[in-house]
Amino acid sequence: MRPSSPNHPIRPANGAAAPGLSRGVTLIEMLVVVAILMLLLGVALPSMQGTMDDRRSREAARAVNVYCGSARGVAMGTGRPCGVMIRRMDNERGCSMVLEQVEVPPPYAGESIDARAQLTCVNIEGGVATVQAGLSGGGINPDLVHKGDRVRFNHQGPLYTIAGQPSANAMTLVIDIRDGQMLPWPTVADVDAPSEPVPFEIHRQPTKSFADPLELPTGAVIDLEASGTDDHVIGPGNGEPVYILFSPNGSVDRVYHDGHLHPATETIFLLIGKREKVPAVAGEENFRDMTSLWVALNPRTGLVTTSNVGTKPTNTTGIPGDLADSRYYAINAESAGGR
Repeated sequence: MRPSSPNHPIRPANGAAAPGLSRGVTLIEMLVVVAILMLLLGVALPSMQGTMDDRRSREAARAVNVYCGSARGVAMGTGRPCGVMIRRMDNERGCSMVLEQVEVPPPYAGESIDARAQLTCVNIEGGVATVQAGLSGGGINPDLVHKGDRVRFNHQGPLYTIAGQPSANAMTLVIDIRDGQMLPWPTVADVDAPSEPVPFEIHRQPTKSFADPLELPTGAVIDLEASGTDDHVIGPGNGEPVYILFSPNGSVDRVYHDGHLHPATETIFLLIGKREKVPAVAGEENFRDMTSLWVALNPRTGLVTTSNVGTKPTNTTGIPGDLADSRYYAINAESAGGR
């Protein structure tokens, strides 16, 4: 009889495995285990996805909150207006994933202390007056002045908006006079007799600072279709960035968007939501998503708070019916825990 060896174990006569040897897993057993794992994964994934969405929104809201607070701190520390620029996405103007810090250059009064402007009102249409300004005494440096900058004359009165790119010796300005604003300048009929030369100061638009930009986590955006104030939604606009500026005293000074200046008289609400929900589909908007968050800026104090999307106590559905409903906690300054 041949002796046994490690490679040729002795098997019992009935063909059963020798004592101490383990049996392999059969294909059927493996398939059963895989099926159980897939079933468990299918049950767990929805809750995991909800947790990931909530964490992503919280991280984005916290970052926006801190970034705005940092700009407010710079304004208070330097004594000059500073703020944030919300850059719209190139392929979707209704949302933003990037913020940059901006500062306001000091007022510019021309290339010399003798710089002056002579003005003539050339047209009034639809309540908007167009005024031509001829510049003398050195004029301006066109590289320092741009369309959309604001101009005040003779150290008083309203601000006029530069309507086109100015030259060294001329600017075209517009001003809304529908509220009864009286223009002290001669009309086009008196074009040979423009106003007396008057000093001017140009309030220039914000420019980027040297601070690093803020990029929101992938998939999270500021939803501009729902952001804004009680009376005004920012919306997709014309593609120009949105600027929120803080005063040296810490309050919100003003807001620019779509080339227009909006005084900060109401709370500004920024909605942090999902990229896939912009543009919005009716009934599935970010402001109805309970994982979205509101970042609110108080215009008087400049303080920034973060609040959950919520509903009024009278809403029995648990789903916001409109923007005011969604902003209930933000309006009542109820900040979200941990932020």
